[in-house]
Amino acid sequence: MILRINKQFWKTFCSTKPQGQDKKNVIYAMPHPIWKQEEVNNVKIDHKQPITFGDRFAHLFIQSMRVGFDVLSGYRKVFPWQDNIISEKKWINRVLFLETVAGVPGFVAGMHRHLRSLRGMKRDLGWIHTLLEEAENERVHLLTFLTIKKPSLIFRSGVILAQLWYVALYSIAYMIQPRVCHRIVGYLEEEAVKTYTHMIDEIEMEGSSIHSWKTRPAHQNSIEYWKLSQNATLLDVVKAIRKDEEHHKEVNHKFADDYTQQSQNPFPPGY
Repeated sequence: MILRINKQFWKTFCSTKPQGQDKKNVIYAMPHPIWKQEEVNNVKIDHKQPITFGDRFAHLFIQSMRVGFDVLSGYRKVFPWQDNIISEKKWINRVLFLETVAGVPGFVAGMHRHLRSLRGMKRDLGWIHTLLEEAENERVHLLTFLTIKKPSLIFRSGVILAQLWYVALYSIAYMIQPRVCHRIVGYLEEEAVKTYTHMIDEIEMEGSSIHSWKTRPAHQNSIEYWKLSQNATLLDVVKAIRKDEEHHKEVNHKFADDYTQQSQNPFPPGY
């Protein structure tokens, strides 16, 4: 039964059926930020300087992961005979893998907070909602890019293996050092902003492998989720995704700065 439901959701989200048949996907979306045009166009690449040992560890961990991921995804030139052009397939594979990883921390952290609330029989003060909304938002990013191109079986297998070790690792780490875990996510989102900024530059550049995204219509589900105009393009969608990533960066760095078991979540639903 569960397998049939998942297949139906996948088929519905990735279909090109009329708008009325896709609305049921949007109904179940949690309250999330809706960005103004000025906000999506003014995303800046910045960096929070590490202060504590945990901050430095988090930054080094993400930087080391990025180097390996850049090489494996073909994003970084390693050998002299390699060209500097990133194909559309490489772009899709890169962001798909990035989103499968980015969708884990919020869900795992939300689960930890949820179980702690049950054990302690106390309110969570709003953290669970924000963390689960972050996880859902990253999953929507994944489903958005799946409407452009489906990954291969080998790619899917790699995602499964990566998810197994990452979920286990992050779950254990969050029990021991939740503040450092939020800092890790903050630095991960900094790298995501860089990647999507580079992607936007490539979309706007004549002759690039993804220049067609500048005029390619956005999927109706993306238009509904981000409340875009009906003539929105994939470029508009990528800009909204980049703004989401910047927001996740700010939220997780704030959580890392102020983390205590009893602290109030400063971000209301939909913010």
